[in-house]
Amino acid sequence: MRRLPSRLSYLFLHFFAFCYYAQVTNQSPPNFTQHVSEQSKVTDRVSRRLIRTYQLYSRTSGKHVQVLPNKKINAMAEDGDIHAKLVVETDTFGSRVRIKGAETGFYICMNKMGKLIGKKNGQGRDCIFSEIVLER
Repeated sequence: MRRLPSRLSYLFLHFFAFCYYAQVTNQSPPNFTQHVSEQSKVTDRVSRRLIRTYQLYSRTSGKHVQVLPNKKINAMAEDGDIHAKLVVETDTFGSRVRIKGAETGFYICMNKMGKLIGKKNGQGRDCIFSEIVLER
């Protein structure tokens, strides 16, 4: 009569086969740059948003960007002006952000002509900007 293998030897055989397969399988390393690039293109509604408060300085006008109650955006505010306080919130895994006036709640968006305007809802593509942080 032939003896059946025990469960322990059966388990050991599977473990050995798995270890052997893991050693001979040649996988390429993950491409993190490609992953970041792909994730930066998609709006992330799941992750926790990073929110910062800024004043954006315009070197052209020598003043700060402001969001006014009449939905107009300009760079004519003095340092510390209440309309120059801007809330910058992340939109994705990467460097896409939305900017809104802290006082008015209007988001800075761009119309079809390329002019900055204020909108109550900042969900459109016209309200998303790329943030690039440069070293000093």
